[in-house]
Amino acid sequence: MELNKKNIKRILLIITFALVLYWVLHNIEQVGSILSALLSVLSPLLIGLCLAFVLNLIMCPLERAWTKLFRRSKGRLCEKLRRPVCLTLSVLLFLGTISAVFFVLIPQIRTTVSGFSAKLPAAMAQLENWWNSISTFFAQHNIVLPILTLDTDQLIQSISSLLSENGEYIFGKAADLTVSIVSAVVKTVLALIFSVYILAQKEKLAGSSRKLIYALVRADKADRFLRLTGLIGNTFSRFITGQVTDAFILGVLCFIGMAIFRLPYPLVISFVICFTALIPIFGAWIGAITGAFLIVFISPLKAFWFVVFLVILQQIEGNLIYPRIVGKSVGLPGLWVLAAVTIGGSAFGILGMLLGVPIFAVIYALVTEFVRSRDTGKI
Repeated sequence: MELNKKNIKRILLIITFALVLYWVLHNIEQVGSILSALLSVLSPLLIGLCLAFVLNLIMCPLERAWTKLFRRSKGRLCEKLRRPVCLTLSVLLFLGTISAVFFVLIPQIRTTVSGFSAKLPAAMAQLENWWNSISTFFAQHNIVLPILTLDTDQLIQSISSLLSENGEYIFGKAADLTVSIVSAVVKTVLALIFSVYILAQKEKLAGSSRKLIYALVRADKADRFLRLTGLIGNTFSRFITGQVTDAFILGVLCFIGMAIFRLPYPLVISFVICFTALIPIFGAWIGAITGAFLIVFISPLKAFWFVVFLVILQQIEGNLIYPRIVGKSVGLPGLWVLAAVTIGGSAFGILGMLLGVPIFAVIYALVTEFVRSRDTGKI
């Protein structure tokens, strides 16, 4: 290799990268603390970008509807009002949906918890009698089961003593939780403000970003990078839209079915089903377990019929609704959807389950495009 100016620059870059990597590996705790502090400072902006992405999914259809509604109007006023009006409506729809859910759901949850607490002692006594009858049956066949004794008063007394003995610790944790909630609210408000500014000038920001990318790298690499970011954005947009639509349909069908069959807690359980259905494949079953747990203390038979009803509903949703709404939207085969949810959940928990499918969809699209380019001889 000739030691020309270009090769010397490459060697210096490799040496610099090696030295930086060596320092990072030997000061990993300091680097972690720096990254954590930097992430905390930038979190309102990062959350704002995510909110802007979600709000843009609401704003784009509103802007298209505005254009169709005022297409015969040739004045500049309609064009100038399109963005602020549609952006305001998007924010109001987003915040209104969240507020409506909380205002409708919180009283229902309060009623559910109070009813559950009132029926808990009787349910515990019923469970103890059921266990004793099973123990008696097995004892006739020389099988001894452990004795189950459930004393509700003793349980309440134990909880009270635990709270009194650890009152200072619990108070400290409550104070920390209050500070965290206030901080989260402040960051959310700042993030919402950032998202509004980003959406208000998204064309200018996109144009400036494109110019910066073309100024930093060669045109072919810039084209490739922009094509990749476009693919990622479209995939995530289609996935979020499809997943939210599918979860909403499943929640509505669950509420209608529970109301028809007169199963308890239809609103709360349907909301839980709708929320957990945002997690592909496994989400509805998590909601089913939660709903069955709430119903079983009222009537084990109704809990059984709830599980049967949800199994049938899940089959309809999984075979008819989900493939049409979400499966086609991301273009990912069912096997890879299952792999994405499993691997993402194992690595990053709930967040991995939510984001695993669109990430795998992007990888699948890139690999498919690469294979096609190899088949046609275009690398």
